[in-house]
Amino acid sequence: MNQKTHPLLTKKLFFHIVAASLFEFGPVILFISIAHYVHIYEATMILMIATIISTIVTYRVQKRIPYLALYVACITTIFGFLTLHFHDVDYIQIRDTLYDATCALTLLIGLRINIQFLSLAFGGIIPMTSRAWEKLTHLWIAYFITIAISNEIARAMLTVDHWFMFKGTVLILTALFGIVSLYISYEPKAGKLETNVSM
Repeated sequence: MNQKTHPLLTKKLFFHIVAASLFEFGPVILFISIAHYVHIYEATMILMIATIISTIVTYRVQKRIPYLALYVACITTIFGFLTLHFHDVDYIQIRDTLYDATCALTLLIGLRINIQFLSLAFGGIIPMTSRAWEKLTHLWIAYFITIAISNEIARAMLTVDHWFMFKGTVLILTALFGIVSLYISYEPKAGKLETNVSM
């Protein structure tokens, strides 16, 4: 009986995923952590700078244009500027909703036009069957929609301090969901996992 080798059991690949996650979530983790010690507007400025730096580092490491990181940098800069200009924290909070909703919409459109965006983004790291990528895409669409709605509810009902706690919880849940969704969706492409992580 054939047994599949799960991608997360590959040490080199696991550390690659962790490193990529730190680039993506690092600025947000810094934003949440430092908000307890400085004013929300100062934390927003730090988030903007950290996101831009993270995008540049990602580009240097991947040696290609990181479209998702570039998009995150753009909306963070725009909504961060609006937050600072109007002194209204709603803008930086809406950034999360816009990001999650956009990701869900992009993946949904991809399914409609038969383009698997997750496969295009991560297929070089984790070779999987088309069916596995489609299953993973459905899971992430549902998750992005859920946290987008949750963020709007939290933004309307919670204080800024409590919203930061909510955001920290979502960050942890996102990391856990990423691992679990990959675990349950994984189907090796051609029965073989390539460990090429040079993308």
